[in-house]
Amino acid sequence: IWDGRKGVSKSDVYSYEILLLEVLTRRKPTDEPFDGNFSLRQLVAEAFPVAISDVIDSHLLDESNNTTTQRSAARNELLMTIMEIGLSCSRESPNERMEMKEVVAGLIWIRQKT
Repeated sequence: IWDGRKGVSKSDVYSYEILLLEVLTRRKPTDEPFDGNFSLRQLVAEAFPVAISDVIDSHLLDESNNTTTQRSAARNELLMTIMEIGLSCSRESPNERMEMKEVVAGLIWIRQKT
C-alpha cells in the first residue's frame, strides 16, 4: 500500500531516470523502436555494462587527440556510474528503486571525481 508521499517520491525518481537516460543516449522513450514491448530502459539494461558504448550518445564518448587514454577511461567510468544510477531508478517495482537522496549522493560523488 502506498502512502501519497512515498508514491510521489518513487514516481519522481522514475521520471528522473527517464530524463537521465534520454540525455545520455540522446533518445526519447517515444522514439520509433520503443513500444509496449521494448523500452529505453530495456535498451540500456541489455547493453549494460559490456556494450554500453553502443547506446551512449557518441558525442559523450568522442575521443579527440587531446584526450589522454587515462582521462578518457575515467570519463567512461563516470558515464557508466551515471547509467547505473539511471537503471537503479527505473526498476520495475517502486520498492526496488533508489531513493532520491541516494541518487543525489551518487551524483555528488561523481561530481567530486571530476
